[in-house]
Amino acid sequence: METSMTTTAVQVLGPVAATVGGSGVRLGGPRPRAVLAALAAGGGTVLPEQELIDAVWQDRLPARPRHALHTCVADLRRVLEPERPAGREAAVLRREPGGYRLVLPAAAIDARRFAALVESAGHEHRAGRPEGAVAAVDLALALWRGPAFADLAHLQFLAAERWRLDELRCTARELRATALLALDAHHLAVAECARLTAEAPLRESGWALRARALYRGGRQAEAAAVLHTARRILREELGVRPGPELARLTERVLLHDPALAHPAAGRPRH
Repeated sequence: METSMTTTAVQVLGPVAATVGGSGVRLGGPRPRAVLAALAAGGGTVLPEQELIDAVWQDRLPARPRHALHTCVADLRRVLEPERPAGREAAVLRREPGGYRLVLPAAAIDARRFAALVESAGHEHRAGRPEGAVAAVDLALALWRGPAFADLAHLQFLAAERWRLDELRCTARELRATALLALDAHHLAVAECARLTAEAPLRESGWALRARALYRGGRQAEAAAVLHTARRILREELGVRPGPELARLTERVLLHDPALAHPAAGRPRH
């Protein structure tokens, strides 16, 4: 395996960036960055040239679209593989039949490393190791430097991937709160869930975890108030009632269900 493949890394959990040998490199203007973002979001699959052109230039195609794409690819190759001898086949940004593919280990792309760490955290929690779950989630969340693809948020083709990563980030934070509850650190779980419900107020699971954490901490009235707030927000923003899980939790809080005081009450759905 070429050295460049082991030393090149791409970051998309924030503004799109790349490092070679641990040092940041200049990716150039928005077009090369968009090409790299598309290939990183592609998960190692081959993206056809026309798909890349449509994604990067949208409805503002240059006079010679394929030439413009090839120029972006050439510029990226120079910075991603600076020591590649002239004439040698590219190892990181490869030309494949019909398109291009980004060839990097999963750990070299922060979004893929993030997903792997969240999966590991879920495994740790299911195995009854909440400390390991918290540690894995903390490593995962530390990879974020801002919103995913922050400098390319205007590009429509990234919308689905940005949404997927945001959802996975929320899931990771809920998993962290659940693990904290299993450790009886309900005060830390309350703080985590308060931030989560402020940033993602339409996620019922976040409200449910926040209420459970409050209840576990002996703050039953606050737990009921949080659930009332959740119902109001869902009604005002979406015009819907809480789902069965949140409705049932509300009943249990109002009835002072003793099971809610047990550490297993915060078990996640994974």
